[in-house]
Amino acid sequence: MTTQESVNRGFNLLATSIVGLTGFAFLPEVFVEKDMPDKIDDALLFILGIAAMFWYSRSNNRIARSVIPVVFVVLALVVKIGGLMIELDDPEAFGDDIGGLILLVLSVILIVYQYVKVPKLLNAQQ
Repeated sequence: MTTQESVNRGFNLLATSIVGLTGFAFLPEVFVEKDMPDKIDDALLFILGIAAMFWYSRSNNRIARSVIPVVFVVLALVVKIGGLMIELDDPEAFGDDIGGLILLVLSVILIVYQYVKVPKLLNAQQ
């Protein structure tokens, strides 16, 4: 495995782990929320997490440089923002989404930074 492939694997695993863990963390909300619209974002996060893990495990995706992990994390943020909009009128359902929103905003910042910065660092080493 080359240095580039090793770095790609770490990046892809980080992004996939963020989305996967977020999906599993919010899965219990699907069973706790009372109204069907309030369950949608949590179910979508779980599905997105499974899709990210499936993508990571296919072919050589784990070692290839790809924008797909960035897309997964950004989609997770979009889903959570959508959930906040749906649950805005229900303070009881709204509360659990604030922590998720903070997590995903910070995750997007981290993943985008990593995606942009790592190639520059690798090129500087050569």
